[in-house]
Amino acid sequence: MQSYGRATGGGDAHAAGRGRQRLKIAATGYAASRHGIDATVESAQAARKFLRQMSIEFVVALPGDLLKNRRIDRPGDDEMLCVVAIAYASSRHGVDADVGMAREGLGLLCQAAIDYAESLPREEATKRSTGPHLQIGNGV
Repeated sequence: MQSYGRATGGGDAHAAGRGRQRLKIAATGYAASRHGIDATVESAQAARKFLRQMSIEFVVALPGDLLKNRRIDRPGDDEMLCVVAIAYASSRHGVDADVGMAREGLGLLCQAAIDYAESLPREEATKRSTGPHLQIGNGV
């Protein structure tokens, strides 16, 4: 399993790279919004919404139809996305921070964004008429 869009091949590499960069910024912003003297519930909620939006933008930039038949106007399950965003931001600092840790954190963040996109609710199937004249093989 590839860890992020650059390794998947196909699609627009520039758009995937830009989406990945914006996802990293959103993750760092979300982690930072939860700490400090000016941290508020409102700023953390706004940062969480931004993280969800950047996750969707990243997934849209990947090749394939991962968001097909998904409702992006309703949030999905973003708990793991938030946890991984904090872990990613933390992996870039501290005594054991190195390029390997940052890359692994980025891989986990990108996978969490994909998992979040897959958790978005599906669109309701259109209702089909069940009239006998529209059914195939009804003997008419």
